[in-house]
Amino acid sequence: MTHNEKLLNALIQFKNSAYEIREFWEQADSITDSNLCDDYPFDNDFCEVVEKIGDWVMTQKSLLNQNKTN
Repeated sequence: MTHNEKLLNALIQFKNSAYEIREFWEQADSITDSNLCDDYPFDNDFCEVVEKIGDWVMTQKSLLNQNKTN
């Protein structure tokens, strides 16, 4: 497995984890929801962050696959 393939796999895992965190967060009780906001590192709502992560990973996948064929 090449370095780029490993990177792509890690990016896909990152995206999948972000989606999973979003699902669990949406189901969290009010105390957990409040605690998750402490030191929250993003300017945007987490749902928006997750969508941006998904878009970014798909772009990188396309670019890495493009480089593979060149």
